[in-house]
Amino acid sequence: MQTGGILFDGEVAADRPVTIALEHGGVRFSGPGTSEQFWSLTKLRAIEPPQAGRPLRLTAEGHDGARLVIGDENFKSALAQAAPHISGGFNARRMVYQARWFVTGGASLAVVLYLVLQLGPQTLARLLPDTWRDRVGQQIEASLTGGARQCTAAGGVAALSALAARLAEGNPGLLAMSINIYDMKVMNAFAMPGNRIVITGELIAKASSPDEVAGVLAHEMGHVVLRHSEAQLVRATGLEVLISLFAGGGGDTIGSIAGVATILQYSRGAEAEADAFALSTLAAAEVDPLGLKHFFELVLKEEGKSSGGTLGKIGSLIATHPGTEGRIKNIAPLPPGITPRPALSAEQWQALKRICESQTAIPAFRPS
Repeated sequence: MQTGGILFDGEVAADRPVTIALEHGGVRFSGPGTSEQFWSLTKLRAIEPPQAGRPLRLTAEGHDGARLVIGDENFKSALAQAAPHISGGFNARRMVYQARWFVTGGASLAVVLYLVLQLGPQTLARLLPDTWRDRVGQQIEASLTGGARQCTAAGGVAALSALAARLAEGNPGLLAMSINIYDMKVMNAFAMPGNRIVITGELIAKASSPDEVAGVLAHEMGHVVLRHSEAQLVRATGLEVLISLFAGGGGDTIGSIAGVATILQYSRGAEAEADAFALSTLAAAEVDPLGLKHFFELVLKEEGKSSGGTLGKIGSLIATHPGTEGRIKNIAPLPPGITPRPALSAEQWQALKRICESQTAIPAFRPS
């Protein structure tokens, strides 16, 4: 059985058409500029559970940076029957493999599992030294932006600071954060270790109101406050690297051990927590949360489009923020009695829209 699909290989920021064949034991695909590859059924996993009428995004063990997008409903159905675990079903061979791996892991693996299960990644993440978090955050930001120009037009910088300060009005204990915008032609935003947030100029350009940007920023602030990227780092690196971190090393090995994509791919639970933080913050600041809803609707319209630029290496907002449709349904207007105020004035909004037109220095945002 064959169908057409799209491959994002995780190395080149471009989508490639491929022909996909379902064979005994796996899927085989190839196309122009793509050599033939075979992904075993036992190693397949879905980025999101399969849904009728929505493209199926697959990756595989050993190919975590790659995405195979399939829209053919008949092919998706046949694949789900051959590999029921991608829909949440039981995979006996995969379970046997994982059990064998666990048994042969030895005492060191047992120690790692004990720490993770007993203390939890979130707890361990909060124990990481601030100096190391900042150093790793700088490395990740440099890797994400790939030399792109930082957007620093003076009026836009002032507007961005005003927006961050507005969100801090109802949360006076908000952490000091570095919020930077880069001139990149892909719509995205990310939180990183070290209280760092990156927003692309394309996101600012495509947003239709400051309330939309406020919603996205509040969501990323939630990831920062809740230490989600640090917790992902704990899950990805394990005990050996954590020990080296406290000894003052480890930061330089992030690229080879975990990779930026792994660190920034949050679970549904983490996304729900960041959404809840955003909605609470927006309500306290009297900013209309429907702006965030409208932005998620824009994200859905962008689904399936190629993500150009360096940020395309780690996927689009859809790929890194699962369950967008369900999250849209959870966003409601402000409670009765709270009248929303615009997140920025008309002049400030136009200045933010022009932030990529020239360069000055952007200071780190520090709540008063």
